[in-house]
Amino acid sequence: MSLHRNSSPARTSLVALFLVVSSGCGLMSGPSEYEKFKQRESTFEGLISNAGGSARKEGKSMYGFHMVGWMIDLSGATLSEKLISEMIEVAQNDPVFDLNLSNTSITDEQLAELDAGNVLQKTVILNLSQTPITDAGLDSLSNFYCLMSLNLKGSKATQEGARRMGEKKIANPQTPAPFKTQPKLEI
Repeated sequence: MSLHRNSSPARTSLVALFLVVSSGCGLMSGPSEYEKFKQRESTFEGLISNAGGSARKEGKSMYGFHMVGWMIDLSGATLSEKLISEMIEVAQNDPVFDLNLSNTSITDEQLAELDAGNVLQKTVILNLSQTPITDAGLDSLSNFYCLMSLNLKGSKATQEGARRMGEKKIANPQTPAPFKTQPKLEI
């Protein structure tokens, strides 16, 4: 039976195809892009949790801008290259606003990897207390624009290294005007 008396078989097939596709049946299979994205986020949160930390997404408003980004607390966690790689991967979609790496064994090289992978780009709060980070690690950073709070208490980095890091941020033309200040420092 045709849909209309004068419908051609081609038109009827086209209508049927439209109904199948629009109902989500038949031609489309597997998870949607959104479902894949949410699964990657869930996997990332699980990886952080398995390492002994926590990660959550949260909205932040700063200087008239509202964004959603990650709050990652890895205090005391075991850092692996896989974890560093996953942080770099997740930062490609959403910024990391708060990164707590206190009491970890993060190295100057791993910190440089996070910087090169844009993890620190929009980080506002960075906690590197009780870590082996040195002035050389701070000097290697160049891809951060929003850092407002830096905790280096108990690390091997010095106040002079932190000052140089802040000067680099201030001088960077990509740093937004409201962020062209030295980070609040705990040392």
